[in-house]
Parts: sequence; structure tokens; C-alpha cells
Amino acid sequence: MAKVSMKLLTDLIHDEYKKSNIQVSVKKNPVYHVSPLINLTSEQQKILSDGDGQTEDQYKQINSSTGLAVNYYKILEELASITDLIFENKIAKPLNKGGRFANLDVSYKKNGVLHYVESKFLEPYYSGNETIKDSYLDISKYPVEVEENKEEWRNLFNKASEFEYYNFSQLCRHLLALYRYTHGIKGSEYKGEQVVLQSVTWEMTPQFMKKLDQKNSIDMQKRIEQLQDEANRCQEIFNAFISNIGWNNMKFQTLHYNDMLDDIKSSKHYAEFCKRYFFD
Repeated sequence: MAKVSMKLLTDLIHDEYKKSNIQVSVKKNPVYHVSPLINLTSEQQKILSDGDGQTEDQYKQINSSTGLAVNYYKILEELASITDLIFENKIAKPLNKGGRFANLDVSYKKNGVLHYVESKFLEPYYSGNETIKDSYLDISKYPVEVEENKEEWRNLFNKASEFEYYNFSQLCRHLLALYRYTHGIKGSEYKGEQVVLQSVTWEMTPQFMKKLDQKNSIDMQKRIEQLQDEANRCQEIFNAFISNIGWNNMKFQTLHYNDMLDDIKSSKHYAEFCKRYFFD
């Protein structure tokens, strides 16, 4: 099924920015920077620059999923809809030894509930689900916190092979890290709150697809439909798993930025946000 290059998608966004007179600084093709809608604190800027897998000012790139998350959730913070906003939150390592921390794009608190967000912008349209590393299928490497249900965790990770585009593998790692964080791992500041892990993606719009050639547009529509099917399956599998292991204060959600615009509609930055990400 179709995938298009990151460069092509980025160039399409850049063309729209030029038409809309959005001020962009050109680093090198396909790297274009745009300032965030709301200034970040010095601490937030440092965290974003130091994040795993992040290059300096990567969140400013017009094709950055982190940048999309920064702009959206900073607006919510400014509207006082959320508190305790953190970017690139390293909650815990999924496995007992070695490896990187799970790096959640966003965390925040709303109505007393802790939310953790994995943000995706263009990635689902030019890349696919990651292959699970062998270490995640070896229960001897699992942390003590999951000793009672390690077989269930391995079965969950094994399901990653059923997903082609939706990044089920990455979300499994995030879920395992959150389980450790909420079940007594040393250094955790968890205080028993309800927790929600959210996979928030940008759905390619009809306006955007019109900018693709006919074949890419037709194939991309099929890809979008498969992504939605996989997202639905992921949500069903995760929540059944969460219930099965008795994780009573946890929930998983798959969402689209497209369907969350009403939450920022009262912001003075709403029109500019829509212009940047929805060409509206």
C-alpha cells in the first residue's frame, strides 16, 4: 500500500505556509523552522532540546509531531484547561535493565487525572509500525513489577506483528513503563491518580490529499482507512489487556487532533493553529 516520502509531505506543508505568509526560516530542504505559537519556558525549551532522539530545535520543524503537540497543549495550558504540563516526560524504563526511558511527548493533569500523550503528525503516512525487539519477548528481562502477569505482557508484545502502520510496538513500551511507574518503581512520584495513556494522531485531511497526485491520493485513502482500523484494534486490545491484569485506574485512548479542535476554539491562537496544521 502507498507511502509517500517525508520530504514530499514536508514540501507540501511548506508550500502552504508560503501561500499563507507564515514566517518560516529555511535550514535546509526538507528542514524548515517556524516559531511556536506560545513561548515556552526556558525549562521546557531545554527539555525539548535534550530529549532522546531530538536534534536542537527539532520541535520547531514544520513537520514535527513534537511541535504539533507543543502548540496544541500550550494553548490548552494558556486556557487553564490543563495543569502540570511537561514535554518529553521520561517516566521509566520499560525493561529491568538497559534501554532508554519511555519518552512521552506530553504529560498533563486534568480534573485530577494524569494524561500521557504519544503524538504523531506525518509519521503514519511515510513509516510503519516498529518491529518488536527480542528483549521484549524474553520474560527474563521483564521488571519485578510485572512478575505476576509477565506472560500476559509477552502476549501483548507478540500482537505487534499484527500491525502494519499504527505504532503498536511503541505504545506497548509506553504502557509497560507506565505500569512500572504506577506500581512502585523506585523514584516514582505517583500518588494513586487515575491515569490515561493517549495516542493522539493527525489525520490527513481531504484538503491535504488533494495536493497529492491522483494515484497517491487514492492509495493514501486506503492507508488512512487501514490506520483507523488498526487504531481501533489497538484501543480494543489495550483496554482488554488492562482489564485482564486488573489495572483498575488505567485507560487507553486513540484520538485525532482533528476532533480536538473545539477544545482550543476560544484561544486567540486558534485560527493560526488551524492555518498551520489544517490549511484552514
